[in-house]
Amino acid sequence: MEFPLNDFLSDLEFLINIDSSSSDIDGCFKIAKFFESRFAATGMTTELSRQGAACRPVLVAKWDRHASTGGDPVGNSFLMCGHVDTVFPTGTAARRPFRIEEDKAFGPGTVDMKAGALLMLYLSEFLIKTHPEKAFKVFLNSDEEIGSPDSLDLMRETAKRCKAIFVFEGARKKGQFVNQRKGIAKYKIDISGIASHSGTAPKEGVSAIVELANWILAIDSLKNYAKGTTLNIGLIEGGCALNIVAPKAEAMLEVRYADGQELSRIDNALKNFCSKPFLAGTNAEVLLLSHFPPLTLTTHTTELMKKFEPLGLSYVSAGGISDANRLACLDIPIIDGCGPGGGFPHSEKEFLSIPMVLQRFETMLKIFELI
Repeated sequence: MEFPLNDFLSDLEFLINIDSSSSDIDGCFKIAKFFESRFAATGMTTELSRQGAACRPVLVAKWDRHASTGGDPVGNSFLMCGHVDTVFPTGTAARRPFRIEEDKAFGPGTVDMKAGALLMLYLSEFLIKTHPEKAFKVFLNSDEEIGSPDSLDLMRETAKRCKAIFVFEGARKKGQFVNQRKGIAKYKIDISGIASHSGTAPKEGVSAIVELANWILAIDSLKNYAKGTTLNIGLIEGGCALNIVAPKAEAMLEVRYADGQELSRIDNALKNFCSKPFLAGTNAEVLLLSHFPPLTLTTHTTELMKKFEPLGLSYVSAGGISDANRLACLDIPIIDGCGPGGGFPHSEKEFLSIPMVLQRFETMLKIFELI
């Protein structure tokens, strides 16, 4: 088959020029409707639902030619998983519309991951024509960039009976797939101090901001680059007036880790900081906001990778997270980075490598033929 690259790029231009930040529900819905129509045209069963209080669009498409005759697809289907939302605010598409320069396509969400989502559609169309015996599912959500809070349950329900999961985030710089990702935990730290007038009675106050400053330095010392453990306090807030010793301060902490024992070490350190404040008279509370464990190289994933050895694939571990982390608890083999690659995601320089589209299409077809 000659890959219809011009059609692909035309479809990609349509998708890129629609704003679809995680908060732009209307934009995400327009893109979801595009995919619903196209997947339905292949003969797949589609269900476009609204999830959560924000009514976020989520699309599930399924193909199994035996379903109508009472066949049992349990454990026989595989899942292609991706998202249509981006990190860019509404208005970005108008300022930076889709454009092609030499062998690169530019625009918000090209490589993360509208090209990957579109490749799932083109792969589905081809598989149904050439390998109709293959049973598979497609899952597209619109809240991945904020942690998939509303689509998570449906995503896991869709995936749990599959024999393999392929996440179509962009390939790494040299075309590698991703078989491991760090875990991530997010915390909110609340510090209470004692308010007092900073001019007339400074000694009667205890500053929550100073206490938080001690926390920040102590937390920063917990990093362990050798083990892949990073900690970042990215947001802080505190105080109420310039002439008042701060009674309140808060911070947001992100922890990324590869080893579960490292997260336990961090948790114990935070508990210790709470029980033994740096400044007498202060009090601290730490709230775990969210936690997704690492995508680890399980026995099942290793067995799946062995099937693909004739293809000469290469794999890397990634520091960022994706929906692969959120599906890792299902103990199903997962391969991530299945989409075409490029560079500079989440930035104005984001681009898609156009030659990678055909390469990934051909590679994924070979992968699907082996499962």
